[in-house]
Amino acid sequence: MEYSQVRKNDRGTRREFVYSFLYDKIIEFLLKPGTPISESEIGTQLNVSRTPIREALMQLAKESLIEIRPQIGTFVSLIDSKNIEESRFVRKAVELAVIREATEKLTSQTLYKLEKNLTMQDIALREGNHRDFLAYDDEFHEIIYKGLEWDRIWQGIDQMNGQYKRVRMLRLITTSAPDWENVLDEHRAIYNALKNRDVIAAEYVVNEHITKGISHLYEFKKEQPDYFKKEGISIY
Repeated sequence: MEYSQVRKNDRGTRREFVYSFLYDKIIEFLLKPGTPISESEIGTQLNVSRTPIREALMQLAKESLIEIRPQIGTFVSLIDSKNIEESRFVRKAVELAVIREATEKLTSQTLYKLEKNLTMQDIALREGNHRDFLAYDDEFHEIIYKGLEWDRIWQGIDQMNGQYKRVRMLRLITTSAPDWENVLDEHRAIYNALKNRDVIAAEYVVNEHITKGISHLYEFKKEQPDYFKKEGISIY
């Protein structure tokens, strides 16, 4: 299963197809930070013209996953620690507000969707499939936003989280299964707090969950320095 098969259902246009193809490869580190992107190679591989490729690249650039350098080239962006910290700050502030509303207002139908999602996370965990696990992780949070009919807020949060997601994927790729189990346990705790209408418990778990998502950030910078942007320096 491709990451975006869970994450996105709107694959109807060529631009969306190219976007999803590149997005998956970037998030999954099949295209590593700093890798040059060739429009002609993508066109040959996917049998599409340059227009949808350029549109897809522009969208990825808005999400800070691609860096377009005029007269030089297009590259998979390096991971930007400052960008990630900002994304985490915004997401935690928004998510805490969302979870307070959700504790009071989520319907039994939405809770059932969350329960089914937890089952899919468990399957991905047992199969050792980090790609599906991260996708269902995102879907879990999306269900909560959409259960409140706050789709646009989710879209805004999701769009700014590209860099954040790469660190989460790196965490899943490089850590053992028990670490994945901790993430799933946090999701179960969020679900139980929502089901029991326990605002205090829900806020506590969400705060811990968002913070831990990038807990390995500085370890990764030491282990994979070439993946990360040097502060105040561009290597291109």
